[in-house]
Amino acid sequence: MATTTPEAIRDRAIAVIESLVPATDRALRFRSYRNEGGADFQAWAEAHPASAARRFQVRADGATETPPVSNTDVEEHRCTLRILVAYPQSHRWGTGAALDRDDVLDQDTFAIDKALGMLGAANFTSPHPDATWIEGSPVSRIVGGACDFVELTLTYLYWRER
Repeated sequence: MATTTPEAIRDRAIAVIESLVPATDRALRFRSYRNEGGADFQAWAEAHPASAARRFQVRADGATETPPVSNTDVEEHRCTLRILVAYPQSHRWGTGAALDRDDVLDQDTFAIDKALGMLGAANFTSPHPDATWIEGSPVSRIVGGACDFVELTLTYLYWRER
C-alpha cells in the first residue's frame, strides 16, 4: 500500500462524486460546494436553495489517534469523510413532490456509496490515493427548512509517511 494523506483522499472523493451521472435528471450533475467563508454548507444551501440542487460538500473530520501500526517511517491511520448533499424542497424531481425527492435521494445515495464505499476500491488504488474503505455509518437524512440533505460518513484506512 502506498502512502497518502487525508487531503488526497478527500479530494479524490470530491472528484469521484463530480464524475457520477445521476440516474434521475441526468442533466443536473453533482457540483462541489466551494467552502467559502465559514464553510457552513448546510446554512448556505438553506439560504440559497435555487443553487443547491445536488450541490455537495466533503470534509475530513480531522480526528487523529495513536497509529495502531508504525515502523517510525510509515504509520497506519484512519480518515473519516463526512459527505453532505443538498436537495431543494422547491425543485421538481417529479409529479410526486416529496416522494420523488425521496426516491432521488435514495438513488444518489446508492450511487455515491457504490463509488466511494465498500464497492469503490478501484477509486482508491494507484494512480489515485491508496486507501481502503473500512466502515460506513448509517446514512442520515436531514430535513431542513428549504432543503433536504443526505449525509454519508465513510472511514478509510491509509498509510502515512512519518
